[in-house]
Amino acid sequence: MAWIKFLLSLLLVKNCTPQRWWQSPEDGPTCKNGTCGETDTTCECSLTIEHRLTMMTTNPPSLVRPNNGRLYLYNDTSFSFPLSDERMSKVLTADGYGSRLVIALNGKFPGPTIEAYEDQTMIIHVRNLMHTDSTTIHWHGMHQKGTPGSDGVAFISQTPILPGQTFTYRFSAQPHGSSFYHAHIGDQRSMGLYGGLIIYPRYKFFSQPQVGFTVLLQDWNHDDEPETLYQRMINGVYDLSKFTLIEPTQSIDGANFSRFHIHSALINGKGRFYTGRLNNIFAHNGAPLETFEVEYGKSYRFRVISASTLYPFRVYVQGHRDLNIRASDGFEIARGTGINISDLIVESFIIHPGERYDFTLNANQNGGTYLLVAESIEDLSKKSPPEYHAAEAIIRYKGTSSSTYPNKDSSVQSHCTSSTPCVTFNCPYLYYPTNNYRPCLTFDKANSNESLSKFKEIQNADETLFFNFAFPGEPRYTPGSVNGHQFISPTSPILTNEKDLTTNCRNSDCGEDKICNCTYSVELSSNRVYQFVLTNLGNGRGWSHPIHLHGHYFYVMKMGFGSYNQASGKFLTSTTDIECIGSRNYCNSARWANITWKNAGNSIPGLRLDYPPEKDTIIIPTGGYVIIRFKANNPGAWFFHCHIDLHNTNGMGMVLLESKDKWPDYISSKGDSTRNGTFHIIVLFSILGLVFSV
Repeated sequence: MAWIKFLLSLLLVKNCTPQRWWQSPEDGPTCKNGTCGETDTTCECSLTIEHRLTMMTTNPPSLVRPNNGRLYLYNDTSFSFPLSDERMSKVLTADGYGSRLVIALNGKFPGPTIEAYEDQTMIIHVRNLMHTDSTTIHWHGMHQKGTPGSDGVAFISQTPILPGQTFTYRFSAQPHGSSFYHAHIGDQRSMGLYGGLIIYPRYKFFSQPQVGFTVLLQDWNHDDEPETLYQRMINGVYDLSKFTLIEPTQSIDGANFSRFHIHSALINGKGRFYTGRLNNIFAHNGAPLETFEVEYGKSYRFRVISASTLYPFRVYVQGHRDLNIRASDGFEIARGTGINISDLIVESFIIHPGERYDFTLNANQNGGTYLLVAESIEDLSKKSPPEYHAAEAIIRYKGTSSSTYPNKDSSVQSHCTSSTPCVTFNCPYLYYPTNNYRPCLTFDKANSNESLSKFKEIQNADETLFFNFAFPGEPRYTPGSVNGHQFISPTSPILTNEKDLTTNCRNSDCGEDKICNCTYSVELSSNRVYQFVLTNLGNGRGWSHPIHLHGHYFYVMKMGFGSYNQASGKFLTSTTDIECIGSRNYCNSARWANITWKNAGNSIPGLRLDYPPEKDTIIIPTGGYVIIRFKANNPGAWFFHCHIDLHNTNGMGMVLLESKDKWPDYISSKGDSTRNGTFHIIVLFSILGLVFSV
């Protein structure tokens, strides 16, 4: 009896402290800006997921339509009575075209940006109020060290959250920087299930300012929900008015995009649909845009986060030539090291799905309004009728009338000349056409600017592994795969129920000249330094892939490209640095073409050993490769995949089973993310029942 009373007293003192855990999500604040204070040790809030329609008011519901940056009721045909700012703020506009189903979080699309501080304990309660859909939330950029069960990947780290259920994620806010959260089941991210996650650093000497504007990018389709988009990628998209197959668009180098057609793009859930061209000027529907107010003479940090389904965007600011790139995927970067270090100043940069870029902007122009523009890097020059796909937001200087609604500057390219070229950072290719005067600066030309960088830990690799992310196969059967393995999701979480796995990869089904369907995984040993060579080669190349590693950041040691026509920018042939093994050119297995590189270690030409930049998502150019390194110091089952939703759903992913011998300790003591206030109440009543029964 005495020991029961002792346990009961411990439970009451340690676990029932006010605000340590809520008894239900409704008892505390919803997630939003300002939820977490800098001195708080715990950041706890709730996200509620449900479906909503765009371009609809609430209480009472009514369809609205846009004009010149305002919204009007559908039957106000003369646009005489604009909605008030308060009513407009409650409408989910997207690009103002029609009314489409989206997924909202706490009533917002996209979800609210959560701001926290490095090393805080994050406790996020997620309620699924969708009627028929299950979901999970991945905290993209959080390493989940010690909490692999909170990584939020369906059937890798957890079972999905069923309709009506609540799931609690608990993890440490690490590392600092710009991150985001998003759905990690099917293609729900494309319906809006995402939001910003900003972790402010404790160390006060990072590039300033830290507080600024969050810019969430998304490509947007008017017609189709995620499952339909996926089926159209597989089966094709047709123009029913002409009974023709619509071919995928391409980037400037000739690399393909998928058949997921976009009509426009959004910043923080807002955009405008460009309907055509008149007198060489593109016309749009006048939907309202996100607005960022700046004051002359001050510097501002913009945190650009790509939640895109598929498309990369080139980001620039109208009227402001110089963007100072401060960080990528949360980690500070610059050019050069030591006494040769300098700011990374560019005219624009390209951001791919899953990436994040911070830049600072000096508000040094005349007062007025300017556009922050994220243009799709599709080559639309042959489209008939002409199309223009871009996300836009307004940068308004303080004191400028809010009625000023800026338009795209059709002469934006005119400032790029042979004497004043426009440097573009993070290109997935080497060149733009010569007459664009737009030199490319690839990501591996940057250096880490992290004062606490641990790059010396990875200066010598223990093991090298090759992974080919591609669409190999024969015509009509080219599945997304890694080394020829089309990923099949387990039916129960591999982290906690690996013994139940029935879809293991078998040597008899997989190989150099075979494509197999299975749950592809590779085991990593604890504390070894791994060098991954990520390739995009063989007959399955032709698309660039942004690859995201869960549970880690990695160091970008080198990017290798194929050959290009420097005048036109077009891709010609794949890199000759790597040899594909096999007779079908699937490139499921590969090796260095120069056999001396196998044991060359750090003497591989072009390897960046001094302050290589850190990252967790990197683009693999078509016909090229990327060398990354990281230390296996985080036990767990970590998903490793293409961050293009449709490619990932099609099987372009795998699992890294890291330090399996340490899983029991992490899963039982640190990785239990399903506990909440109800858990403690149940335990309390269980003990009370035992006391009374005794």
